[in-house]
Amino acid sequence: MKIIDCHTHLGGPDFAADARRLAESVQKAGIEKAMVYADENGFFGCPSEQLLAILKPFKQFLLPVASVSPLPASRPSLAMVDRWLKGGDIFGLKFYTGYEHFFPAEQPVRPYLELLVKHDLPAIFHSGDTYSDFKTAKLKYAHSLHIDELATEMPDLKIVIAHLGNPWAMDAAEVSYKNKNVFVDCSGLVCDSVKPEDEALLKRLFSDYTTFGGSIDKLLFGTDWDLCGQKEYVDFINQLPLDDDQKNKVFYENAQKLFKLKL
Repeated sequence: MKIIDCHTHLGGPDFAADARRLAESVQKAGIEKAMVYADENGFFGCPSEQLLAILKPFKQFLLPVASVSPLPASRPSLAMVDRWLKGGDIFGLKFYTGYEHFFPAEQPVRPYLELLVKHDLPAIFHSGDTYSDFKTAKLKYAHSLHIDELATEMPDLKIVIAHLGNPWAMDAAEVSYKNKNVFVDCSGLVCDSVKPEDEALLKRLFSDYTTFGGSIDKLLFGTDWDLCGQKEYVDFINQLPLDDDQKNKVFYENAQKLFKLKL
């Protein structure tokens, strides 16, 4: 089975060492390619320019996704992002709604979203639960329902709701069902190792997702490494009641099309 991990980070503080560890993890887990997300504010990785430089030795299978903050001092220039997208240096943009206090449809990030439309690449939004160590995070900004406003106003923008919108999978499913341009990833549902309660959570979230209209054609595999080991997470998601064709879509085909990967 071919696998693309559409959601990973370099946690730091030694980002170069993290990249080497991720490269080893990808190989051990049988993953062909992994999308690696930048973070301009350093919460969950290194800034975009630094990430691009660090991943150069692994460019065949570790693919950078830049990040954009609503704060002017914490984001790359529009011209630079346009060059990256045009040159195939990055494969999308990540937005940390919730951790940063802005809604997906707000004006400060709109010019970057227009660039993604221009280059036909996705915007990925953190959605749902925020990591407990970040006491300043505000859940209202990370609720999946806010994606609907953006998806409606920018129907040509490809959007990914990260983390199944956990715990609001039914809302993520409805937004995805309503808007043909919205996808959902299943990353970040496990911290450290898979426990029985994680397996119960997966079953509940997947049931909510499918019951409320979520499509297998829009579901993407992601781990949120290094929150959890990739090989362990592959086995975790493999528990879902999917046939071989559906697993191929979730683990590989959906991400390949969305990120325009030549494999």
